[in-house]
Amino acid sequence: DSLTAICRELREETGIHAKAEDFVFLRSVRDRSTFYDHYCLTWCGDLKDITLLPGETDAVRWATFAEVHQLIDTGKICAIIAKQFLEEEPSLLARQTAQDFP
Repeated sequence: DSLTAICRELREETGIHAKAEDFVFLRSVRDRSTFYDHYCLTWCGDLKDITLLPGETDAVRWATFAEVHQLIDTGKICAIIAKQFLEEEPSLLARQTAQDFP
């Protein structure tokens, strides 16, 4: 299932070991050929603890919502991820306001 997959992919691509119950489900989305389940995760670790998977992950950093918009505007985030972020941003902002995550 998607929750098992997100735990595995996060571990493989970043070295972060999160449990299924650490994720908050946001929603499912379908485009022409794919289903996406969107989750958010609060992780308060240190960036030096992240191990990037060569060929899969390019970089890691903390970014504010405004900084993510700047990365999108300058083409430094791939189009698919940018689109998904922009679709989920209102929900993420609402959760942040509700203090579901810092």
